[in-house]
Amino acid sequence: MSTVDLVIAGGRVVSEHGVRESSVAVHDGTIVAVGERDLMPQARRTIDATDRYVFPGIVDPHIHLQTFTNTFDINIKTETKSAAVGGVTTIIPTLLNREDPTLSFLEHFPWCEEAVRTYATIDVGFSAVIGSTQQITELPRMAELGITSYKFYMAYTQDEASVFGINAMDDGQVLHGLRVIKDIGFPAMMMVHAENMTIIHKLKAEYIAAGRNDLKAWTDARPDIAEEEATRRAIWYAKETGSRLYIVHMTIGRGVDWVREAQAEGVDVIAETCPHYLVLTKFDHDKVGHLGKVNPPLRDEWNQEKLWEGIRNGAITCVGSDHSTITPKADKLQKDIWTAVPGFPGSGMLLPIMLSEGYHRGRASLEQICAVLATNNARVYGIYPQKGAIEVGADADFAIVDLDEKRVVTPEYMRSFSDWGLYDGWELTGWPTTTIVRGTPVFENGEVVGEEGYGRYLPRRPRPRP
Repeated sequence: MSTVDLVIAGGRVVSEHGVRESSVAVHDGTIVAVGERDLMPQARRTIDATDRYVFPGIVDPHIHLQTFTNTFDINIKTETKSAAVGGVTTIIPTLLNREDPTLSFLEHFPWCEEAVRTYATIDVGFSAVIGSTQQITELPRMAELGITSYKFYMAYTQDEASVFGINAMDDGQVLHGLRVIKDIGFPAMMMVHAENMTIIHKLKAEYIAAGRNDLKAWTDARPDIAEEEATRRAIWYAKETGSRLYIVHMTIGRGVDWVREAQAEGVDVIAETCPHYLVLTKFDHDKVGHLGKVNPPLRDEWNQEKLWEGIRNGAITCVGSDHSTITPKADKLQKDIWTAVPGFPGSGMLLPIMLSEGYHRGRASLEQICAVLATNNARVYGIYPQKGAIEVGADADFAIVDLDEKRVVTPEYMRSFSDWGLYDGWELTGWPTTTIVRGTPVFENGEVVGEEGYGRYLPRRPRPRP
């Protein structure tokens, strides 16, 4: 090949195994060479990455684009741009029919796929929120469409169900779902939101009656034990069925140990956490106030350090944003902690938070950050090595990072539809300067330059496990 489309020259390429000075050549959206700068072919464009760090494009495995103000197609348009600002090149949103959570995704899928083709700036796969026994029976047909991750809520009953339009799944449905998922095969898995609502509803009523209205009250009403009990139950069900279980947004420190123990026993369980559980606690009302309301809730410093430990020792495989609540700030807050809407936007903050609060504070290495934000997410969701790797044959997805760049977070820079973010006003060190999807820059020089509709749908159909 005499001339390629792009060479990223002189950067420090980051992988889960190390950091090394390398250049990367790209042609037709694919990586065609990785090696010394002098050995790279001629290129139509060269990006000088000297003194910069070249990560695989970040894969956000946990994002919601069907909550509150706008429909999925509008949110795809705005939120894929926001993700690109933060070096994210692939998202895997969980599809949800808020108006009717029992509606067949077989009917809903074509519209969602068309929305990606029309509006997405980056690449998109799908998970699905499962809300009925009928939907469980449709999982094999959904897998044929490339949807192989399914979110089951062991949470959200009574008033909380109505907020999101979600149906909680009972234990019988969870067991049924795990058995069906096992038969589908890799990369099919159950994503479980684990909280014991019987405990939570009782405590909420007590604290509301007592007039509590602080961020800590929300956590106190959803104590560690509520998540711990449901998490242990989910792991037990996975062990009994032999199915694949993905614990979303784990906040509990004891869960780190339980996951390692279960994995040692051969249970196919994967743990994910989110940046907000790593950098904020229930005592941070003065810092974020009611904006910090989220499910499961922020916890304390002990749980936080156990989560960082889990990232370092490999018990926590994935970090996702749980990006949601794409709504104006006034709609998020409402009148008190009990009526404020849970969640916040944050896909584009994944890498900046992990670099500034993780790497620069000595809590995680660049290799570990690469693993939990890119490589592991791609592996777990069945898109590796197409995504999550800088190697010949992989998609040419990159986040080129200036580790020394300092920037104060603002909604204007992050470009979400929401006019706010959880980290507004924070000065973070370490930002992507260029985001590249399949060889084409979609964010550079502080601007989103990718075109709407450039993103592709990523089907993840069953296949033999690598």
